[in-house]
Amino acid sequence: MEHFKHTSVEITDIWQSSCQYPDVTVNSQNETFVVWEKYLDHTEVIQFAQMIDNHPHNEVQISGSGLALRPSMHTFNDRIITAWSEFENEVWKLCVREYKDGVFGAVQVIDEGEALFYPSVKDDGTHPVVVYNRQGVGFSDTIVATLGETVTREKVNTAVKSYRPCFDHDGLGHCFVAYDLYNGVNYDVVVRAKIDGVWGEEIKLNQTAIYSTHPVMTRVGNKVTVAWYENGKHCYFSNNVADVEVKAGQAVVSNYTVLTENRNWYNNIDITANSQGYTVVTYTWGKYNAIIRVRDLEGVWSQPVVITYNDSQCAVRPHIALDEKNVLHYIWQFGNKNGHMHRYASIVYNEVALEVLPQFYDLEIENKIDQFVQPIPAEKALDSRSEEEVAAWLKKNGYENLTLTFGDIHGQSNLSDALGEIDQYYHYAIKDAKMDFCALTDHDDYPDIATDSEWEWNRTTRNLFNGEKNFAVLLAYEWTSNEYKHDFGHKNVYYPSSTGGLYRSTDPEGNNPTVLFASIKKDGGQCIPHHPAANWGLVSAATDWDYHDPEVQRVVEIFSRHADYEKFENQSKYTKNIMKFERHCAQDALARGYHLGFIAGSDSHQMEHGVEGGILGAFVPTLTSENVWSAIYNRFTYGTSGARILASLKIGSHHMGEEIMIPAGESVKLDVSVLAVNDLRTVQIIKNNEVLVEMEGCGQAMDFTVEDSERGEEDYYYLRVEQADDHCAWCSPIWVKRG
Repeated sequence: MEHFKHTSVEITDIWQSSCQYPDVTVNSQNETFVVWEKYLDHTEVIQFAQMIDNHPHNEVQISGSGLALRPSMHTFNDRIITAWSEFENEVWKLCVREYKDGVFGAVQVIDEGEALFYPSVKDDGTHPVVVYNRQGVGFSDTIVATLGETVTREKVNTAVKSYRPCFDHDGLGHCFVAYDLYNGVNYDVVVRAKIDGVWGEEIKLNQTAIYSTHPVMTRVGNKVTVAWYENGKHCYFSNNVADVEVKAGQAVVSNYTVLTENRNWYNNIDITANSQGYTVVTYTWGKYNAIIRVRDLEGVWSQPVVITYNDSQCAVRPHIALDEKNVLHYIWQFGNKNGHMHRYASIVYNEVALEVLPQFYDLEIENKIDQFVQPIPAEKALDSRSEEEVAAWLKKNGYENLTLTFGDIHGQSNLSDALGEIDQYYHYAIKDAKMDFCALTDHDDYPDIATDSEWEWNRTTRNLFNGEKNFAVLLAYEWTSNEYKHDFGHKNVYYPSSTGGLYRSTDPEGNNPTVLFASIKKDGGQCIPHHPAANWGLVSAATDWDYHDPEVQRVVEIFSRHADYEKFENQSKYTKNIMKFERHCAQDALARGYHLGFIAGSDSHQMEHGVEGGILGAFVPTLTSENVWSAIYNRFTYGTSGARILASLKIGSHHMGEEIMIPAGESVKLDVSVLAVNDLRTVQIIKNNEVLVEMEGCGQAMDFTVEDSERGEEDYYYLRVEQADDHCAWCSPIWVKRG
């Protein structure tokens, strides 16, 4: 929107530091204060400033010496209270600092622990209150911390796992807390009211059975209004509001409203109100715009207004505060769009009177759908064999001491540029996709650089879910070089345990493949190129195969939601079949002499990992992150288009991924075993990128042996399986040298 672009002020310098997670508050004198997280050279702090004439004044660091994350601020009796999480010496702290009349109090640590996230500051009418999550393996509690002469902490969730709390009061002595909780199937947004000093039952606000999440709350008269968003299949989302008040000693919900719904792939939300009763909600539309809607005193919600630039650049994490003059103060995070851009983010501030907003109503903005999020049209049956059938097949093929596990190790959350919260990503993997293992590969530099505190947040959450029963998680991120300067392609970096560094494509230690290889090798990691032939159009996301290190680049992602990357001409109804560059696919890398195994993944940005795109099978002795990582490193893996096909290629006792030697004059004896989940169409042995043998399917099982006497100095063989429903699988090659 040109008007708001001209009146907005960029209050941080995008060329000097990366600034994220802004917040804003207004006191009773209509003075405006802002905070944000500032990152530069592995230092991460919370900055505080007062806005005077639309410009920041008296900017000061208010956080401690650790890595600060996600500040929240609130005004109470003209005291400005800011809370944030801070990581230092392998411990998370929940920190608070007050400001009044130009003077800051000391930093107050109100909690320490393994995982303390999502602080939100409000008050109960008498004292400031901070609500946050205290997490551990298998639980996530919502804590209400009241900041009186001493800090009193109270656990208020009844569910085992609750997330992202918010708090407020109604001016009548009643307090309310809302949070989203994982119910074992999906997420609900619930609210509890504290009446006569006792917390009431959890009342569900959402009317759907999908992922309802991230409630925000504000007092409106003698009630509170809660807003939240919901995510569903095929990129569905909605933004919703409801009022909650106490009547006859009971909490009552009313005025449930779906503000908007569509398909998109990124969400943030916030809410504010003033004492007159005007209420404003802001939410993102994808990651390119922030929108506001106003509820008037008659309870009618306005049409949407785009308050950001609407120029295809990234506009995320908006926060708002409404003053008593009906002026809306809003602050948000700007980031550059895709491709060869500076990757720092900046903070943008503006203010606008509610009375002028009708002239900026945009009746078309919420009808637009980003083509990137269009679902793949093919219906996909994700069938699998029973545990007994898998065990019998493993034993028959000499794998009786191994377990065949399936997972997807390529997908994003809204920690970078995708739909869904970080914990939801893992819960979806466990419950919806029924995976044995996974990895979260949020981008290192899109739509902004991943900061050190975000990396520690990622690592901490990985550790918590890796501790879940019968589930393993690799520590990972996506190295996204083309967003910064160079078209080296995208690679996911994986570590076997909780140790390992974040080497961004914007850092000297990671700004090209050669130094990236050296950095992750030092930390015991490996990297996997994905969508190796992808042609985005504006910039290339294809792998530059001139850069290779066989010690750390051991496999290639042969299939994802984007395309089938076995070879240039391949198509699949289970992908988007995007444009490809020639001479960049998996077969092209093998033809260079690279010894690369195969995996498949989703590259999901819509909470469909393990369902949309591909998965990988890994042979492991037991299910641990270290064993999964080792199976990938040893190329003892195969990729599928999503179906849990059982596939084996062996030469004697040697399995897929191995490099072996057979004396000259001896033939190569290849043993194939396939147990599909649909009728087989063909099973092929590929030798040196050419079909050596093709067997037509008859039913769902196939076992055969082939001898090859036409030997070269080194040959490679891999298995390609195709079902009648077009699902495919690719076993990692075996390389055979002539002795």
